[in-house]
Amino acid sequence: MFRVFPWKTTVSYYEFRQKRIKNVLFSTRSNEIVLDANSPSVSSTSSNSSSNTPVRPQASTESTQETSKQTTRHPAWNRSSSQPAELRNGSFNEISDGNWTFLIDTQPPPAAVKGFGNVPIVSYDVVETMGDRKLKVCAVTWNINEKGAKVLNHLAQKIVDRGEEMESDLVFISLQEIPSTAPTFHEEARRILEPLFSGHRMYLSHRAWSQMVIVFIRHKHIGYAIQPQVSFIASGAMAKPVRTKGAIAICLRLYQRFIVLIGCHLSHATPQLRIQDYAKVVRTLRFPQLAKFHAHANDEIFASDAVIWTGDLNFRVTVENTVDWSKPDKLTDTVFNEVLESEELASHKLKQVAFADFAEPPLRFPPTHKYEPETDLYVPKRIPSFTDRVLFWMRSPEYLEPIKYDCMRGTTPSDHKAVFATFWLKVINKPVPERYRSQKSLENGNSTN
Repeated sequence: MFRVFPWKTTVSYYEFRQKRIKNVLFSTRSNEIVLDANSPSVSSTSSNSSSNTPVRPQASTESTQETSKQTTRHPAWNRSSSQPAELRNGSFNEISDGNWTFLIDTQPPPAAVKGFGNVPIVSYDVVETMGDRKLKVCAVTWNINEKGAKVLNHLAQKIVDRGEEMESDLVFISLQEIPSTAPTFHEEARRILEPLFSGHRMYLSHRAWSQMVIVFIRHKHIGYAIQPQVSFIASGAMAKPVRTKGAIAICLRLYQRFIVLIGCHLSHATPQLRIQDYAKVVRTLRFPQLAKFHAHANDEIFASDAVIWTGDLNFRVTVENTVDWSKPDKLTDTVFNEVLESEELASHKLKQVAFADFAEPPLRFPPTHKYEPETDLYVPKRIPSFTDRVLFWMRSPEYLEPIKYDCMRGTTPSDHKAVFATFWLKVINKPVPERYRSQKSLENGNSTN
């Protein structure tokens, strides 16, 4: 049976019915979204929670465009039917299906003078307490191989064992291959990891399906950080709930420095796909606050002051070698250099097709993949590879200074070992003027007399 339409010669009845049903469903869903955004229940919820400072909904995995002027609600088209219309301060909020964000409302010091990005301008007294005007940053990445949240107890113990090596002012943790059957993994991760950083506060956490990032900032510095912007970029046209490939990026300003933190999981299939994943992330990531408040007036990641990019990059060592990785501390720099020169990342950087502008701290630890779980032994007939990395880019050579770069030694419950890197991040441009110090010492002398 056929029907005739003025804009099309013929169309089957089946095709006509399918299109009609699709239009009806779309119309119904649109009406539900509008009702959800304007329902009385939402209004009553908002009024009851007015005592809490609402968090501006800048974290969106659907788009990096600036949100609407309504600061207590996500636009209806960015929210799933299960998402609350108001972001609750200090708790996880589902911002779309499979995506959760934890975001606190940073409270600036009292009577603070605001600068660009609404960041309080730091006083000379605070700068003096920082000494060299630098903060210590630690970036951690671990592919947990679809283990449950309890596996993070292993990471927590490793962090404790490292002691001062990993003690930092800002801690950035990136996790990959979170099991799809663990809908509350992000909540359990908070309960396990937060006690490790008693002098810090969980500034932000964002989960996108099987990937997750967490940022802790020391209490005395968190008042000088702006509300961050978060973006998730899927490698493909749509994100897969299982072993999600792509990147979660966070843009924030801390004191006088704009920083972009990226945790990713690139394709495991072919080198070409990994290159495409990298290119898409760099091309697609946009942060409006960089263009709005930064002198470079650009919203791409290289308009920031520093980028720390970590994750399971999946780059492989492609040439067989006879290196005994069981005693890496006894290996010479020549051995490491020969192996690293034969791997994909070095080749891609040389050809300038991926991470050409990024640097890496000196790598002197054994390959982190692929292990037999619960052992310290590599899987037979596989070339061990440095898949888990921490790379960095900086606008000025003085902004970032690598301190330590290593993997978590010993047995691992995953087929990957966790990797971490620590840096000195220069957050204040100029030292305290000598005239201020002279005036202060003079005032102190007068007060004692």
